[in-house]
Amino acid sequence: MALFYLIFAVIIVPVIIIGIIGLIAGVILLTAGLICRKKPEHQGKRFPKIFIVAGSILVCIPVLTVGIAAATGLLSTLRSDDSIPEHWRNTWTISENTAADEAIKALMKAAGEGDRDALGKCFAAELQNSPDFSKELDSFLEEFPAALSGCELDGSSTGSSGSYDYGHNVRTAGAKYECELNGEKYYISLDFCFENTDEPDKVGVTYFSVRNLEARALYIEEVNRDPESKRPTIECDIKSSEEINARLIDGIPYIWHPTSGKKLSEDEMRQLLSKTDSMDDLIRSIGEPNVSFKSYNSTGYDFYYELSSEESEAQYAHITAGSPKGEIYHAYLCTAEKEFYDEPLKPHKKTN
Repeated sequence: MALFYLIFAVIIVPVIIIGIIGLIAGVILLTAGLICRKKPEHQGKRFPKIFIVAGSILVCIPVLTVGIAAATGLLSTLRSDDSIPEHWRNTWTISENTAADEAIKALMKAAGEGDRDALGKCFAAELQNSPDFSKELDSFLEEFPAALSGCELDGSSTGSSGSYDYGHNVRTAGAKYECELNGEKYYISLDFCFENTDEPDKVGVTYFSVRNLEARALYIEEVNRDPESKRPTIECDIKSSEEINARLIDGIPYIWHPTSGKKLSEDEMRQLLSKTDSMDDLIRSIGEPNVSFKSYNSTGYDFYYELSSEESEAQYAHITAGSPKGEIYHAYLCTAEKEFYDEPLKPHKKTN
């Protein structure tokens, strides 16, 4: 496919331009010949016939050429390997957003149809040849809910990175999606390499995962505990609420730990935090938080307490501190989908 686009740009486009010029010239000659042949003074003369023949040839040649080129291109497209690397290979003009769109459509379609070969071809050739890939592919298809392939995806927050050194180019990116099926949220992650001029076997999808809310919460907890933990290249992880107690807070799934501590209202938490400077004091006052973890991308620790509320939607206090029982930096009110920064439960405290 990439080769066809290159041929199209370098050869076929100039041929089409020349063909259009020839077509215009042919129409002019053909018209002039037909007009001249009808005039009495030109009866029996040869040049009208010459104009007609030359014009007909100039009209026919570009029409046939364009038709043959189009048919050749179509056959090339139909016969080409319709894998993601084939779409991307040696195509420097593709953007990370286009690559992500192509990848997720191909992955979801193949997974929904249970097409093992098509799904495998989406991945970089280097990974397809790895010893565990075949087993991971089978495990994924056993778990993947086929109906998920028809859901509308929300997201595609694509981040990219690359290196460029006199034609030795490497470009990689990642994208995240969310969707909902039968009232249950699913989280889809995608990493891919869409250009590698020196090692084309590395071009393609490099990681693909599908998780429901409970499995995503467990994954986040594992990453916070061990950011360097190795994951399979392709995985579908679906957990039930009986297996994992999880909640969505500020749009992120977390493992939920029920506690026997006192549940405060928003105003009560605000008043307590105004008089409390450390997590140690807060825990002594109201007990352990429902969620706690060390942020893998910062030096702080995050804690969540469920609040009592007259609203139908659950509310939480999100507290950040320097250590599990150390100084509190700030706190904000949260719901399942949002965190409210305008009126903090405890104003932000500057840290060194």
